[in-house]
Amino acid sequence: MITLSPQSSIAVIGFGRVGHIITQYLLQKRMVIYAYDDNEKIFKKEKLVHLTRHPQFKIMNNYRWSISDKQPNFAICSPGIPKQNKIIKFLTSASIPIFDEIEITQHLLTQSRKLRLLNKFSQWVYPYIAITGTNGKSTTTSLLGRILDADGRNVFWGGNLAPGLPFSITLFQESKDYYVIEVSSFQLERCLEFHPHIAILLNITADHLDRHTSLLNYQKTKFKIFSNQTKKDYAIINFEDEILMANRYLIQSKIIYFSKNRKVKGAYLANNQIFYNDEKICTLDIVKLFGSQYIDSILASICAAKLIGIKNKSIINVLKNFSGLEHRLEFIAEINGVKYINNSMCTNPSAGVATLESFNKPIILIVGGKEKNLDVNEYIKAVTNKIKYTILIGENRQHLGKLLEAEGYNNFQLTESLKKAVVIASKHAGPGDIILFSPGFASFDSFSNFQERGNVFKEIVYALQ
Repeated sequence: MITLSPQSSIAVIGFGRVGHIITQYLLQKRMVIYAYDDNEKIFKKEKLVHLTRHPQFKIMNNYRWSISDKQPNFAICSPGIPKQNKIIKFLTSASIPIFDEIEITQHLLTQSRKLRLLNKFSQWVYPYIAITGTNGKSTTTSLLGRILDADGRNVFWGGNLAPGLPFSITLFQESKDYYVIEVSSFQLERCLEFHPHIAILLNITADHLDRHTSLLNYQKTKFKIFSNQTKKDYAIINFEDEILMANRYLIQSKIIYFSKNRKVKGAYLANNQIFYNDEKICTLDIVKLFGSQYIDSILASICAAKLIGIKNKSIINVLKNFSGLEHRLEFIAEINGVKYINNSMCTNPSAGVATLESFNKPIILIVGGKEKNLDVNEYIKAVTNKIKYTILIGENRQHLGKLLEAEGYNNFQLTESLKKAVVIASKHAGPGDIILFSPGFASFDSFSNFQERGNVFKEIVYALQ
């Protein structure tokens, strides 16, 4: 149980975009902060200097607070820090509870009464909509947020969304009608009390097994989004996802489905038309989002929107105009009849397969990066069956090359840099072809994140023009 009051002592672990925002708020509430980051130089950055000068801000050295100080009540940890990290082991050995920022933020919003409770059938519920899944959660979060905004609702959307705002920024804002929050498995891992009124789980395929160690552990972590829901809440799940359907008995809230292939209780696609229950929303032809894998995001968003009474007109207006997020099937340029597409956000093989299924034109593919202990066989088969020519980059390029050769596919080339990969791709492409940068693996072998990787690709393409 989270308890907070003035003079509470809290350890904040990791000072990225979340750490310094939540710290700023807690210091305003007269709480004592013990700050830690693996990179101690971060506390010398200009944006953090004003925090370090605060009398109740103390930097932890050697994983410890001074003997004269009282032990922290709990810790708020950056989701990117795994339990194997020394600081996490130290906090665990000291029996200090560790929470994620989203759970603490929800608690603080409730405690500060900055929340407008929704009266649903004479029952009070909180206005949180949380979205998770292996693939598509950022697009779903942004799409749903825009739909609510278009309907005149005062809405926040963000969380794990990148680029975007962390959930804790809402502590400094006026109260909202709804909070649409993207939640990652790393965040859910440290959530005990997080309680969304509507929880969306888009899909589960193997990812982050270097952190979660097994698909079963990863699945259990994703299902934590439903843990605190009751029968007055809603769970929105993918009818086509075998893992979700096999484990739906674990969900205590009311289940709403979405499906691309059959009529369900919820949103579905039939004869190129989108329905919610028996009500036609629109035809698929009006949708501006590029790629068939985004249909799940559209259907899940419609489920949530209809549950809270959003008008069809608002849904349709957004679907007509929303073209997607940066680094997600992002059209960059057309040069000599060749289209260049940036899909740097493709960080796992299952997302890679879904991406390739979205195209029916010849593709020159740039692929590779840092592996996460995931099965790549389906992606390799998709490449051999679909791709005109492939350029392999990144830490695992040699490994991918051997797998392609084993499948009898030889239309590929290895190179050590993204710039050379784009040049090679351009030489193999002709008018009507697509050069697709869809790595299928993490960026950490050469880049700090997928955004940096995508931006470098775009700069290279712009230079070609």
